[in-house]
Amino acid sequence: MRLAIMQPYFMPYIGYWQLVAAVDRMIVLDDVAFIRRGWINRNRILVGGAAHRFSVPIRQASQNRLINEIELASDAGWWQRFRSTLAQSYRRAPFYEETQAFLEPIVSDGRGPLLPFLLQSIGAVAAHLEIRTPLIASSAIDPEHRSRGQERILALCRHEGAAEYLNLPGGRTLYDPALFRHRGTELRFLVPREQPYPQLGGGWSPWLSIIDLLMHLGRQATRAELARCDIATPRADHCS
Repeated sequence: MRLAIMQPYFMPYIGYWQLVAAVDRMIVLDDVAFIRRGWINRNRILVGGAAHRFSVPIRQASQNRLINEIELASDAGWWQRFRSTLAQSYRRAPFYEETQAFLEPIVSDGRGPLLPFLLQSIGAVAAHLEIRTPLIASSAIDPEHRSRGQERILALCRHEGAAEYLNLPGGRTLYDPALFRHRGTELRFLVPREQPYPQLGGGWSPWLSIIDLLMHLGRQATRAELARCDIATPRADHCS
């Protein structure tokens, strides 16, 4: 069984979805410290042909609080401005109408706890791309979370009976492959392959939110991008 464990993010880049599609089960790590100025409630889209960072409004954000303890800020004006920004930035994109109709229920007006909102958006994108990987909150299967860091990941792998733990390249400096192997789980990394696609403005801004990919390529072509990655092992393998 191939397992991934990732924090929840709002509309993350294609690599996140490649990871979700490549595993048998994904644990959403919701009971760890919220990282301010991280990617949990932030991402990038094109505005005026250039990469632009946006932040979903939250309240009382603190690295002393867990992700599942954070609340969305009640700011209907922000959501209206965000929808207007999407319309102004992407109205000439080939798949604007298709993507706008898909996004509208998600970005209509977020409120309440942050975690259900993120899980709903992740589930909606996964369904849109026909990814059927089960998503499980870490707090639901490990409520005491006695271990931290690498030991927490190993404990979750053991709990799920994972023969393989798949992570994105940013985890290379965090984990010890020999220790994983000793505990009965093979550590591997999914490496997205950068593939420029036509963007409004004529330039190229890589690794933007999945929103940008959907606007320019549409649902079906974005689905095809899920396989454009490699699994880093002692010998290079393509995604399978």
